[in-house]
Amino acid sequence: MTAFDQNSIMHNGPQVQIRPARESDAPSACDAVNAIAAEKWYLATVDGFSLEQTRTFLRRVVDGTLPQVLAVAEDEVVGFCDIIPNTAKGFTHVGRLGMGVRSAWRRQGIGHRLLDACLTLARTGGIEKVELEVFTDNIGAVRLYESFGFSEEGLKVRGRKLENRYQDVKLMALWLERMA
Repeated sequence: MTAFDQNSIMHNGPQVQIRPARESDAPSACDAVNAIAAEKWYLATVDGFSLEQTRTFLRRVVDGTLPQVLAVAEDEVVGFCDIIPNTAKGFTHVGRLGMGVRSAWRRQGIGHRLLDACLTLARTGGIEKVELEVFTDNIGAVRLYESFGFSEEGLKVRGRKLENRYQDVKLMALWLERMA
Protein backbone atom coordinates (compact mmCIF):
# COMPACT_ATOMS: atom_id res chain seq x y z
CA MET A 1 0.00 0.00 0.00
CA THR A 2 1.39 3.40 -0.94
CA ALA A 3 1.23 6.50 1.22
CA PHE A 4 -1.63 7.83 -0.89
CA ASP A 5 -3.71 4.69 -1.35
CA GLN A 6 -5.02 4.05 2.12
CA ASN A 7 -8.21 3.21 3.89
CA SER A 8 -9.47 4.15 7.29
CA ILE A 9 -12.70 4.13 9.21
CA MET A 10 -13.93 7.59 10.19
CA HIS A 11 -15.80 7.78 13.52
CA ASN A 12 -17.86 4.61 13.11
CA GLY A 13 -18.84 5.73 9.62
CA PRO A 14 -18.03 4.41 6.18
CA GLN A 15 -14.51 3.62 5.12
CA VAL A 16 -12.76 6.57 3.44
CA GLN A 17 -10.12 5.73 0.85
CA ILE A 18 -7.47 8.25 -0.21
CA ARG A 19 -6.39 7.38 -3.73
CA PRO A 20 -5.31 8.89 -7.05
CA ALA A 21 -8.09 10.25 -9.23
CA ARG A 22 -9.41 8.29 -12.20
CA GLU A 23 -11.28 9.60 -15.23
CA SER A 24 -14.28 7.52 -14.14
CA ASP A 25 -14.47 9.66 -10.98
CA ALA A 26 -15.59 12.69 -13.02
CA PRO A 27 -19.33 12.68 -12.13
CA SER A 28 -18.77 12.28 -8.39
CA ALA A 29 -15.78 14.65 -8.33
CA CYS A 30 -17.84 17.25 -10.20
CA ASP A 31 -20.63 16.89 -7.63
CA ALA A 32 -18.16 17.31 -4.76
CA VAL A 33 -16.52 20.43 -6.20
CA ASN A 34 -19.88 21.96 -7.06
CA ALA A 35 -21.28 21.25 -3.58
CA ILE A 36 -18.32 22.99 -1.94
CA ALA A 37 -18.44 25.85 -4.45
CA ALA A 38 -22.15 26.34 -3.69
CA GLU A 39 -21.23 27.11 -0.08
CA LYS A 40 -19.57 30.21 -1.59
CA TRP A 41 -16.95 30.92 1.07
CA TYR A 42 -14.25 28.26 0.64
CA LEU A 43 -13.31 27.96 -3.03
CA ALA A 44 -12.37 30.68 -5.48
CA THR A 45 -15.20 29.53 -7.73
CA VAL A 46 -18.79 29.86 -6.60
CA ASP A 47 -20.20 28.45 -9.84
CA GLY A 48 -18.32 25.16 -9.88
CA PHE A 49 -17.61 23.30 -13.09
CA SER A 50 -19.51 21.33 -15.70
CA LEU A 51 -19.14 17.58 -16.00
CA GLU A 52 -17.24 18.06 -19.28
CA GLN A 53 -14.83 20.55 -17.65
CA THR A 54 -14.26 18.06 -14.83
CA ARG A 55 -13.66 15.20 -17.28
CA THR A 56 -11.15 17.32 -19.21
CA PHE A 57 -9.35 18.28 -16.00
CA LEU A 58 -9.19 14.68 -14.74
CA ARG A 59 -7.96 13.49 -18.13
CA ARG A 60 -5.14 16.05 -17.90
CA VAL A 61 -4.32 14.91 -14.36
CA VAL A 62 -4.30 11.21 -15.27
CA ASP A 63 -2.45 11.60 -18.59
CA GLY A 64 0.16 13.89 -17.03
CA THR A 65 0.44 11.88 -13.82
CA LEU A 66 -0.12 15.13 -11.95
CA PRO A 67 -0.43 15.16 -8.16
CA GLN A 68 -4.09 14.69 -7.32
CA VAL A 69 -5.88 12.48 -4.81
CA LEU A 70 -9.48 11.94 -3.86
CA ALA A 71 -11.18 10.92 -0.64
CA VAL A 72 -13.82 8.34 -1.57
CA ALA A 73 -16.48 6.84 0.71
CA GLU A 74 -18.91 4.27 -0.67
CA ASP A 75 -18.09 5.31 -4.28
CA GLU A 76 -18.76 9.00 -3.49
CA VAL A 77 -16.00 11.59 -3.73
CA VAL A 78 -16.06 13.43 -0.40
CA GLY A 79 -12.83 15.39 -0.84
CA PHE A 80 -10.07 16.25 -3.30
CA CYS A 81 -6.59 17.72 -3.35
CA ASP A 82 -4.44 18.60 -6.33
CA ILE A 83 -1.19 20.42 -6.98
CA ILE A 84 -1.07 21.56 -10.59
CA PRO A 85 2.35 22.50 -11.95
CA ASN A 86 2.79 25.90 -13.56
CA THR A 87 3.68 25.44 -17.23
CA ALA A 88 5.05 28.95 -17.85
CA LYS A 89 8.77 29.18 -18.62
CA GLY A 90 10.68 30.05 -15.46
CA PHE A 91 7.84 28.91 -13.17
CA THR A 92 7.73 25.15 -13.78
CA HIS A 93 9.19 24.43 -10.34
CA VAL A 94 5.98 25.76 -8.74
CA GLY A 95 2.67 23.97 -8.28
CA ARG A 96 -0.67 25.46 -7.23
CA LEU A 97 -2.66 23.70 -4.54
CA GLY A 98 -6.42 23.34 -4.58
CA MET A 99 -8.44 21.24 -2.18
CA GLY A 100 -11.82 20.81 -0.56
CA VAL A 101 -13.84 18.46 1.62
CA ARG A 102 -17.63 18.15 1.58
CA SER A 103 -19.18 19.84 4.63
CA ALA A 104 -20.52 16.63 6.22
CA TRP A 105 -17.03 15.11 6.11
CA ARG A 106 -15.02 17.98 7.61
CA ARG A 107 -13.20 17.83 10.95
CA GLN A 108 -12.46 14.12 10.58
CA GLY A 109 -8.85 14.32 9.40
CA ILE A 110 -9.68 13.84 5.72
CA GLY A 111 -8.14 17.15 4.67
CA HIS A 112 -4.94 16.26 6.52
CA ARG A 113 -4.75 12.86 4.81
CA LEU A 114 -5.47 14.37 1.38
CA LEU A 115 -2.82 17.07 1.75
CA ASP A 116 -0.23 14.62 3.08
CA ALA A 117 -0.77 12.23 0.15
CA CYS A 118 -0.78 15.00 -2.46
CA LEU A 119 2.41 16.59 -1.11
CA THR A 120 4.09 13.17 -1.32
CA LEU A 121 3.12 12.94 -5.00
CA ALA A 122 4.32 16.51 -5.64
CA ARG A 123 7.71 15.76 -4.07
CA THR A 124 8.25 12.67 -6.20
CA GLY A 125 6.97 14.56 -9.26
CA GLY A 126 9.68 17.22 -9.04
CA ILE A 127 7.63 20.15 -7.76
CA GLU A 128 9.85 22.33 -5.57
CA LYS A 129 7.38 24.89 -4.25
CA VAL A 130 3.65 24.63 -3.56
CA GLU A 131 1.63 27.85 -3.51
CA LEU A 132 -1.97 28.46 -2.47
CA GLU A 133 -4.49 31.16 -1.73
CA VAL A 134 -6.86 30.78 1.22
CA PHE A 135 -9.51 33.08 2.63
CA THR A 136 -8.35 34.26 6.05
CA ASP A 137 -11.75 33.54 7.60
CA ASN A 138 -11.31 29.85 6.69
CA ILE A 139 -9.46 29.29 9.95
CA GLY A 140 -9.51 25.49 9.77
CA ALA A 141 -7.82 25.51 6.38
CA VAL A 142 -5.22 28.10 7.46
CA ARG A 143 -4.36 25.96 10.50
CA LEU A 144 -4.11 22.83 8.35
CA TYR A 145 -1.67 24.51 5.97
CA GLU A 146 0.38 25.93 8.84
CA SER A 147 0.58 22.45 10.42
CA PHE A 148 2.30 21.24 7.24
CA GLY A 149 4.80 24.11 7.31
CA PHE A 150 3.18 26.49 4.83
CA SER A 151 4.10 30.10 5.56
CA GLU A 152 2.46 33.36 4.61
CA GLU A 153 3.93 35.13 1.60
CA GLY A 154 1.43 37.93 1.31
CA LEU A 155 -2.08 39.17 1.91
CA LYS A 156 -4.65 40.55 -0.51
CA VAL A 157 -6.71 42.81 1.74
CA ARG A 158 -10.36 42.69 0.71
CA GLY A 159 -9.22 40.49 -2.17
CA ARG A 160 -12.73 39.21 -2.79
CA LYS A 161 -16.13 40.85 -2.46
CA LEU A 162 -19.08 38.52 -2.64
CA GLU A 163 -22.63 39.31 -1.59
CA ASN A 164 -21.43 42.62 -0.15
CA ARG A 165 -18.92 40.81 2.09
CA TYR A 166 -15.18 41.28 1.80
CA GLN A 167 -12.70 38.47 2.34
CA ASP A 168 -8.96 38.84 2.74
CA VAL A 169 -6.90 36.34 0.74
CA LYS A 170 -3.77 34.91 2.35
CA LEU A 171 -0.97 33.80 0.01
CA MET A 172 0.91 30.82 1.43
CA ALA A 173 3.71 28.58 0.19
CA LEU A 174 5.73 25.54 1.14
CA TRP A 175 9.17 24.61 -0.20
CA LEU A 176 9.45 20.86 -0.70
CA GLU A 177 12.47 18.64 -0.25
CA ARG A 178 12.86 16.19 -3.07
CA MET A 179 12.49 12.52 -2.31
CA ALA A 180 14.77 10.01 -3.99
